[in-house]
Amino acid sequence: MAARIWKLALILAAVALVASACGNAGNDDEGGAPAPTAAPAPEEAPDDEPAPAPEEADDEPAPAPEETDDEPAPAPEEADDEPAPEPEAEPEPEEPKEPEHRHTFVPISGVPGVNDDEIKVSSIVTISNNMLGTNIAAYNDGIEAYFNFINDTGGIYGRELVLANKRDDQLFQNLAQSLAMVEEDDSLAAFVATLLFFGADTLNDAGVPTFGWNIHNEFADRWNIVGNIAPSCIGCIHQLFPWVAHQVGATKVGIFGYGNSENSKVCAEGTRDSIEHYSAEAGGMTVEFFDTSIEFGLSGGVAPQVSEMKDKGVDFIFTCLDLNGMRTIAQEMVKQDYRDQVTMYHPNTYNHEFVAANADLFEGDLVFVQFVPFEAEIDSELQRRFFEYTEGIKLEEQTIVGWLNAHLFYDGLLAAGPEFDRASLMEAVRSFEDYSHDGLTNPIDWNRQIPLPNDNIDADYEYRCVNGVQIVNGAFVQWTGEPGKPWTCWEVVREDWHEPESLSFVN
Repeated sequence: MAARIWKLALILAAVALVASACGNAGNDDEGGAPAPTAAPAPEEAPDDEPAPAPEEADDEPAPAPEETDDEPAPAPEEADDEPAPEPEAEPEPEEPKEPEHRHTFVPISGVPGVNDDEIKVSSIVTISNNMLGTNIAAYNDGIEAYFNFINDTGGIYGRELVLANKRDDQLFQNLAQSLAMVEEDDSLAAFVATLLFFGADTLNDAGVPTFGWNIHNEFADRWNIVGNIAPSCIGCIHQLFPWVAHQVGATKVGIFGYGNSENSKVCAEGTRDSIEHYSAEAGGMTVEFFDTSIEFGLSGGVAPQVSEMKDKGVDFIFTCLDLNGMRTIAQEMVKQDYRDQVTMYHPNTYNHEFVAANADLFEGDLVFVQFVPFEAEIDSELQRRFFEYTEGIKLEEQTIVGWLNAHLFYDGLLAAGPEFDRASLMEAVRSFEDYSHDGLTNPIDWNRQIPLPNDNIDADYEYRCVNGVQIVNGAFVQWTGEPGKPWTCWEVVREDWHEPESLSFVN
């Protein structure tokens, strides 16, 4: 059972290496989420000078009015006698620009979770016994924040969205909680964020629309399960890894993967093969160290591995590990007076609190995420609303994943129409093409990208995109991309070495 736990928990690291994307260099160096954009202040006269009086001619007395047919002389010209405009009030939240049928109420019976006033859903989240140490419960915060946004702007079909049941699968109880959700909850859909998704078949086969944190390729080939990203090829050869190392001038690479996780091993092998395949184009870099034998938790330490890398002059490290594994490696490099000679690539360390607490260990390292990071502001209404409705909440990666999945659920309802049910909701979601959450994610074709793309390029993304931030003084700053175009992308169909494009996917 322990091997199963760590195997599935580490899919997050593997997925992040393949489907993450780059940030937008040049913004503030402060960590954390930027504040929502404030409404512009009313204009005032410059330097507090009084407004000018009506124009007079060099202080000479005004000429007497001419008498023309006994008509009175016109008064000094005024602006249509209208009073000065009042300062603009801060605008009220606007409703999303949606079709008019959003507010059409149709009585529905026999659909789980739906009554005349509410549309209810359940969540299944690993809260207790969370072995990664990340706040996965923040997934619920993101869902509720998005529901608050929709409810504040009128709800949908005359009903409010409600997260009615919050189930804790306690890591080992995902199957039991999934069965309980199907049998006991009056819910239209399920939202899942767990380290062990044993209940995938249960929810899928029961026809429950399921919106999940996709660190599991169990999502593949299951019609009723979708996530924040599509199923991913974790072992594919592509330009990302050699390009990243080349950008920092690395020439000798070390790679780690866990031995008790097949996904971690495949991820590490894909990284190695990618670097070797594009070595010549990437400045002739070589893989000097490769180890997929270490066990989760690194209870035996990594002193021999670090010594070997130091002896071989490794100057860049890729891993398919969790954030605690990255910390263990960094601590050992400090002990061997070697840390400042190496840059590390982190697939699973987009955690502001963790990085702030380990600032000295990770200075200068690179972290890649699967969405536009909080540090990269783009012209996205969905991003602005996210910051507005999560104000006062400590933001986690799982917060925005919950928000994005709630947005996909809402868009599915909107596309299904006011006489919806579970089946029509999933038909609607699976009809979406080029779906990017208003630019916050790499666009997905939810009808085409169902199976794993390992040996099927037709099931893969159009672009392989990354969002990257760098750790500076315990905070994240944007590392790649350009203003307004935060995504750095390669065409998947092109196997030749080519420079990436900076793209924006905002609608």
